[in-house]
Amino acid sequence: MDGTIVDTEPYWINTEYALVAEFGGEWDDEKAHSLVGNDLRVSATIIRDRGGVHLPIDDIVNRLLDGVIEQVRRKVPWRPGARELLASVRAAGVPNALVTMSWTRFAMAVVDALPPGTFDVVISGDEVTNGKPHPEPYLAAAAKLGVKANDCVAIEDSPTGVRSAVAAGCRTYAVPNVVDMPTSREYTRIDSLLELDLNRLGIVASPRRPERSWGKLAAYGAVLAALAGGATYLLRRNETLPPLATIPISAWAPYWTIDDGVASVSAHGSLMRDVSPFLYEAKDATTIAMSGNAGDAAAQQLVASIRTAGAEVLPSISDGMKGGEMAALLADPAARTQHVQAIVDLVATNGYDGIDLDYEGFAFKDARSSWDTTRPSWVAFVTELATALHATDKVLTVSVPPIYDTGRTADSGYWVYDYAAMGQVVDRIRVMAYDYSVTDAGPIAPYEWVKVAVKAAKRAVDDDSKVILGIGLYGRNWVVSTGGKCPASAPGTTTVTLRNGGDLAIQRAGGATHDPITKEAVFVYELAVNDGGQKCIQTREVHYIDEQGVTERVDLARAERIGGVSFWALGFDNDEIWKRVTAVASPQK
Repeated sequence: MDGTIVDTEPYWINTEYALVAEFGGEWDDEKAHSLVGNDLRVSATIIRDRGGVHLPIDDIVNRLLDGVIEQVRRKVPWRPGARELLASVRAAGVPNALVTMSWTRFAMAVVDALPPGTFDVVISGDEVTNGKPHPEPYLAAAAKLGVKANDCVAIEDSPTGVRSAVAAGCRTYAVPNVVDMPTSREYTRIDSLLELDLNRLGIVASPRRPERSWGKLAAYGAVLAALAGGATYLLRRNETLPPLATIPISAWAPYWTIDDGVASVSAHGSLMRDVSPFLYEAKDATTIAMSGNAGDAAAQQLVASIRTAGAEVLPSISDGMKGGEMAALLADPAARTQHVQAIVDLVATNGYDGIDLDYEGFAFKDARSSWDTTRPSWVAFVTELATALHATDKVLTVSVPPIYDTGRTADSGYWVYDYAAMGQVVDRIRVMAYDYSVTDAGPIAPYEWVKVAVKAAKRAVDDDSKVILGIGLYGRNWVVSTGGKCPASAPGTTTVTLRNGGDLAIQRAGGATHDPITKEAVFVYELAVNDGGQKCIQTREVHYIDEQGVTERVDLARAERIGGVSFWALGFDNDEIWKRVTAVASPQK
């Protein structure tokens, strides 16, 4: 409210000066401006400690409110364009919620000065546990309107409020007032509310119909909430809204491509939010060992390069046990707690920013008949691990195969991983939307299949910003027919990568074709195999996700407004793909 809808910051500053002077303290504009956008109790604490106002915190808050409300009742200092914007969205049938870090009685002094019904919901600073820059105010407003915060647009005037809006997953406009804000990829900076209209906010105008239920309003139109205390608006997106301007980029870095991974991070790490070195395997409840041939020195070099680039280090742990063993471990509360502690110790000992779990054994080693039992054990495990990691401000991501709906049928995908429950506790869910074709020739990740996986994840997870789309930078080269009798040395199915797939297409087939349906590159060629004795002609078919296909999948993630993309994997990438994502990469932490 303060600074965007109404310009009461001078009222607050006047009241602060008077209160501090009453107690013989000293105050100045620098101290006053440092309070802009804060939770009132936070501001009151600063006034007590730095201004010498020796009163209980809530008494200071109430003294501030009394002084400001008295001035507001004499004259409401509307910001240019505020009432006009509120009127236009109301006329378009868009419900509004006012959420302010000020307390209820001050918020209502402003609400009462507007036409009745301007705001359908009011959430105040005395109703939330955590004020800005915590995302709780935005999440609370969205919940009361029946929408997701990351389906919303926020308009803020303070750095504190902007951090809160971005943290909640909102598409954010910054309209500086008392405190200036630089341009940033995290938000769009504008000079005035006069620059905003229904079209720019993505609202399709439709007259308000009193008989509509809240559910129908949410379904049929954009839903806007005005979030105050640095007055902020939330807008529920409809399908006509543009995609996210930027999106976080992550990547896995397997141990078998460490050298190439180090080179990629050194060249492009500034574009990445986080990198997961694929270094560890869980061997039992207490043993987490280095994977395969991952050398300690090489691993340390990779981790150092990630840190130098400024990205988060979230190493991946894979399930290195036999089928059924991990499920049995997690079903045992004592063993589960031991395993949690082993992971927490690994993170703490190495100073990692968190961990990524890649426990795929449930899906690909264990019988589907075990899933009903494993599913709650998995949830109990990630809940316990998330609690332990979050206690030390560490991140937990999970890398899981896709689901296709929110059911538990044979057509529902890998429902052993409870997306909805995971979404309540983990920080990010990486959907490994690739490996569609493995045994037989076909697309690696057909576009419409990927879209189904993304939409299913969004339906299951309350917070879309936690959904990360895994994008393969690779393909496969299959033998589809053979003429003659091949020697033992003849190649079978092999892997190609974004880095070498184009070269192979040029060498073998004169170039690949980008399939507009699967949005992947495909080509066919013949390979003569002769070891001096037996010989044959193999017809080989290659599918791989090329630069255009990767770009199209990044754009899908932006259009669906999810929390990011993750590339599988560093070492498979090339410079061209990084050039393509430079403009949309959002490496913020």
